[in-house]
Amino acid sequence: MVRRNVGTTAQKGHPFGRRPAGGLADVLWDWSKSGTRNAVRNRLLRRLPGVGSAPAYRFGLVERPHYAYGVRRATESAARLGHPGVTVVEFGVAGGNGLLALAEHARYYAAATGVAVRVVGFDGGSGMPPAKDPRDMPYLFGPGFYTMDHDRLRARLGSSELVIGDLARTLPDYLDTHADVLRDHPVGFVSLDLDYYSSTSTALDLFRGSAHGHLLPRVTCYLDDLPGTVEQIGEAAAVADFNAERSDRVVGRVLGLRAFTPFDPPWADQIYVHHRLDHPDYARLETGATGDQLPLAPDLRRRGR
Repeated sequence: MVRRNVGTTAQKGHPFGRRPAGGLADVLWDWSKSGTRNAVRNRLLRRLPGVGSAPAYRFGLVERPHYAYGVRRATESAARLGHPGVTVVEFGVAGGNGLLALAEHARYYAAATGVAVRVVGFDGGSGMPPAKDPRDMPYLFGPGFYTMDHDRLRARLGSSELVIGDLARTLPDYLDTHADVLRDHPVGFVSLDLDYYSSTSTALDLFRGSAHGHLLPRVTCYLDDLPGTVEQIGEAAAVADFNAERSDRVVGRVLGLRAFTPFDPPWADQIYVHHRLDHPDYARLETGATGDQLPLAPDLRRRGR
């Protein structure tokens, strides 16, 4: 017999429910999951004496370290390619916590690299719209989810920009009206946190079109809503459709990133890069004039002879 109208806490990314209730069980539940364990450990390490901003950023102990990673990659690439600045973008601002974290990381890396960082957030402003496509996962997200307190957020944004409205209109308008500033501050990092397939497809219009000036040749991307989905729905499906359009404009996951990131963070699996193979700067060497060398190691067996 099937019981109807029974509540459940199971959600995308939480297949067994969010957490049990009560004391030690909560602690064990949190530490049993790599993502939560990673975040808690980072907060504890950040509190250790002598752990200032530099080591915290180096080891990813900051809030939303995936955003910090994206800003670092953007500023490093812009500096090597001779750009005075770079733009970082969050699609899907919701309450604004992510945009404020992005702005904090922008300030740190602007000071560390000398590259000016512009922060821009795009959002509908009134919560999620109705789903347009079954791949939008309407069983997980509904109209009005993730609303924004405009006044409170704007009071804390500082120099960061907040663009409100239908993305299908605001994105092309922004690219047109900010063409000059984007030439000096091309987009180098994008967070895709729009949940829906249809909205993510619209955000990927940033990478469509013939113009190159508003983009670095390689743009780091973070896809927030991959866990708990499959490749045929949501953000993954939007990326797959984008990649099918042409072979010289691709968005692909960074392979093996966990192995080169401190503490093996789960978010490394959600880092992608837009490779714009036809960008005029795509083939410009970023590592320096001489590059890296791998000299032959000494033959230790001959030293005792």
